[in-house]
Amino acid sequence: MSEPTVVDARLDKLEQDNRRLKLTVGALLLVMAAVPLIGAVMPQEIPDAVRARSFEVIDYGGNIRFLANTNGVYYATQDGTTRSSMDSEGIFYRDRNKTIRAEMKDTGFWYYDANGIPTWRQPGR
Repeated sequence: MSEPTVVDARLDKLEQDNRRLKLTVGALLLVMAAVPLIGAVMPQEIPDAVRARSFEVIDYGGNIRFLANTNGVYYATQDGTTRSSMDSEGIFYRDRNKTIRAEMKDTGFWYYDANGIPTWRQPGR
């Protein structure tokens, strides 16, 4: 082979490799651009409503800290003591000793001291 044909052959091979590289990079860019578009087209799975008989919030120790069910709504401390509740009886707040300190019912509103003795009362209607 003469010198010009060897150079021509190498130049043809180099151009062919360059075309393959451009096609490969172009295809890769198309695939990478299509992935976010596919995610945008897919419908989000958000329900219209969440239905359950009970809803609980549990702390890392496995203790129920909040409970909402058909009987009422309850908030508890880490040791499981119910601090406040709202149910068919009324709304109640208890201190750390489980003593009811305030309650509101259809018959009125009461506030109690630390010994559970009523200190203030607003009669209901």
